[in-house]
Amino acid sequence: MNWFLQRVAIMAGGVALAGMPAPAFAADDPAPANDPAVDPFAQAMAARSVADYARRTKDPYAMITAARMLAEIPVSDGDTAAGAEASFSPKALYAEARVLADGDATLLEQITVAESVARRGVMTSAFGSGLVRRVLSVDPRGAYQFSLDAKGGETLRLGAIGSPGTSLLIRMVDKSGKVVCLDDHGDYAPVCQLKPKANARYRVDILNKSPAKSQTVVLSN
Repeated sequence: MNWFLQRVAIMAGGVALAGMPAPAFAADDPAPANDPAVDPFAQAMAARSVADYARRTKDPYAMITAARMLAEIPVSDGDTAAGAEASFSPKALYAEARVLADGDATLLEQITVAESVARRGVMTSAFGSGLVRRVLSVDPRGAYQFSLDAKGGETLRLGAIGSPGTSLLIRMVDKSGKVVCLDDHGDYAPVCQLKPKANARYRVDILNKSPAKSQTVVLSN
């Protein structure tokens, strides 16, 4: 593991230990086993944690790291709200890094170079097809609803990442109306995970409990 990945692992691990709520799991779903393969969903969530750390400590280098982590993951865009500018994107994180750079010319040049490389796209990747990404605009005290199909015997993970400072809820409901997963920790990035025994369709509810609109990124594997 090179120095960059070591730094990311230490930083992301430290943020997780600082009291982040765990993802919500279905009641009968055991915690996932460690997978030695590269996990795009886990890296996206780690990038979010590193970005939170950067905001809290006002560390532009950490924000660059978060942006690079996110830019490395290939995504397949699903439904995207017209004109939506989500805060959880490489472009937005690099913009935050520029603000944190506070006029440092050398650092600003490093950010420009890093962002330029990211725009070339992922030529080769250990992530395979990557993640499905949707950008939603969720009104204050409003909700967004959609359906998805899950493959039996495989773990499904779904994360909603809104604007920092907002409070989101994610809920998954099966065809009988039973809530099979709920994450309502009161933060801006709830996560649900479950492993259905057979192919199944679920309704997904994303609720914005805040008085402000949230441009929300929904990621699913």
